[in-house]
Amino acid sequence: MDFCLAKLQIGDWVHIFPEGRVNMTKEFLRFKWGVGRLIYESPVLPIVVPMWHVGMDAILPNDPPYVLHVRNRVTLNYGRPIDLADLVAELRAANATGREARKAITDRLQDELMALKAETETLHTIGLHS
Repeated sequence: MDFCLAKLQIGDWVHIFPEGRVNMTKEFLRFKWGVGRLIYESPVLPIVVPMWHVGMDAILPNDPPYVLHVRNRVTLNYGRPIDLADLVAELRAANATGREARKAITDRLQDELMALKAETETLHTIGLHS
C-alpha cells in the first residue's frame, strides 16, 4: 500500500483488487482496509472509477487446463466515479481515527462496487452491453 500511496502522491494511476487478491472462487471477500487508507491518506483525493467484469473465466478458466476459449461473452461495466469528498471531509472534521476512517471509506466503496456487480451480472445475463 505504501507503494500505491506514493504513486497517488505524484498523480499516477493505481489499479487494485480491493479484496487484496484476484478472486478465483467468486466467493464474497470483504474489501481490505488498505483501500480506505489510499483514499484517506492521499494528499489529493483520488478519482475512484469502479469497474466490474463478468465472463472472463469463460474465456480463460481459472482451473487447468488453461485453454483459451474464444467467442464467449464478457461484460465489462464501468460505474460513475465515486465521490468520496463529503465522507472524507466528515471523517476529518470528526477527528476520526485512522482505523475508523479506513473502515468507513472501505465500507462505502464496497457498497458501491456490490451495486455495480449486481448491475453487471444483470447486463451479462440479458446480453446488453454499454
